[in-house]
Amino acid sequence: MVYSRRDFFKMCGAAGFAVAATGLVGCSSGSSSISTASTSSVESTKTVRIGIRSDMVDQLASCQSKIEALGYKVESTVFDDSVTPDNALKECSLDMNWYQHEPYMQAYNQSNGTNFAMVLPKTFYPLFAMYSTKHTSINDLPDGATIGLCSDTTNKGRGLKMLESQGLIKLKSGVDSPTQFDIEENSKNLQFTEAEMSVLPQSIDDVDAICLAAGHMVNAGKSADGYLCKSDDNETYAVGFVVKDEATAKEEWATNIAKAVQCDELAEYFKTQKKGTQIPSWK
Repeated sequence: MVYSRRDFFKMCGAAGFAVAATGLVGCSSGSSSISTASTSSVESTKTVRIGIRSDMVDQLASCQSKIEALGYKVESTVFDDSVTPDNALKECSLDMNWYQHEPYMQAYNQSNGTNFAMVLPKTFYPLFAMYSTKHTSINDLPDGATIGLCSDTTNKGRGLKMLESQGLIKLKSGVDSPTQFDIEENSKNLQFTEAEMSVLPQSIDDVDAICLAAGHMVNAGKSADGYLCKSDDNETYAVGFVVKDEATAKEEWATNIAKAVQCDELAEYFKTQKKGTQIPSWK
C-alpha cells in the first residue's frame, strides 16, 4: 500500500494511545532507550519494517531475498513522497527507511530534532545532472534562462553547487546548503523555479533546464542520457539505510542488512532498470 502524508498523519492520530501503551511514548526523543526498543523489536520478532518511496519498490524486491536469508521477515511500507517516511521513522512506525542520502537526512534532523543515522555500508550513488529539451550544452543557455531546481533544501543546494562548478554562478563561501539568496554572481541572470524532485521532470519542457537526480528522469519515462553536465560529489550524496540513531546504526542486524543488499541482483537492477543512474557503491 502507498501512503501519502495525509494518510500517515491520520494513522498517527488513530494509533497515538496504542503507542503510549506499548511504552514507546518517548520514541521521538532521540534517547538511548529508542535504540534498545527498536533493536529488541527486530531481534525478538525477526521482522524488519522498512520504509521506501514508491519509485523504489522494485529496488527492494530485487534484493529482498538477501535480507530474508538473514532470517528476517521484511515488512515494507511504500510512501509517495520523501518526507513522510522520515516522519514514520520518527514516530516508530518503521525500523529503517531506504531512499535518502546523508545531507537530506541531516537536514531533516536539524528541522525536526531527531538523531537519525546512516547505516554503513551505503548502497549507491545517485547520478545528479542537468537536463534540457531545448539546449544541448550549458554554453547554449541564454541570458535569463530559467532553471528548475528541487524544492528540498539539500538537493536544491546540490543543484546550485553544480551550477557553480560549471561557472554559471558564484555562491557565498562556507554555506553547506545554499539557496538562491546565497548567489553572489549570476552573469547570465539565470532565473529559478522549484518543484519536488519526483515531479520536476514534468516541467522540463517549460523551462530551459532542470537539475535533479537522474533516476527521476527514468521514473518519469524519460531518458537519463544526454545531460548537459553532472555533479562530482557522489560520495557525499550516497544513499543508504537510515535508522533512529547512531547506536541503532551500529547494531548487527542493521549493518548485516546493509551488507546483504550489496549483491549482484541489485547491481543488475541498477544497470538494466535504472539505466545506470544509480551506481553501486561496492563496485
